[in-house]
Amino acid sequence: MVDLDKTEKEIILLLQRDGRMSFVDMAKEIGVTEGTIRRKFNRLVSEGIIHIAAIADPFKVGFETLALINIAVDPLHLEEVLEQVSRLPRIRYVAVATGEYDVVAEGYFASNQELSEFLINRLSRVKGIRKIATSLLLRIHKQTFTWGVADEREVPIQARAAGQD
Repeated sequence: MVDLDKTEKEIILLLQRDGRMSFVDMAKEIGVTEGTIRRKFNRLVSEGIIHIAAIADPFKVGFETLALINIAVDPLHLEEVLEQVSRLPRIRYVAVATGEYDVVAEGYFASNQELSEFLINRLSRVKGIRKIATSLLLRIHKQTFTWGVADEREVPIQARAAGQD
């Protein structure tokens, strides 16, 4: 974990609310100079604390099949499976989990046929996988990246309230 000051936390909250907010507007809202915002923003990006990205609706850009893939793994091969699954095409999310399945992955595919080929010809060949269970995601009801910061008590109420749904 990295130490974030109050201004950096506020920058994160504001960008989660509006990823296109200008440095000038952030400076006005937080009450610091534009130069301070620019310097702190550049630090957050260069140290990998935040990433700036456009998030497209997968159904609107040609992905008809979204799949949640649960994977049971031989414990001796967990790290190897994580690395290999992370490198597979169409996989956008990989996490270690508790419960019946050790790894949860999410993949976006152009069609059911592409998903089928992926499962049979790619994923099933990863050494260390014992079992795979796939669920199709029919629609995305909520997807958000506005979880805030770990200690929001230090962030002014207006920045927190502005980010509420």
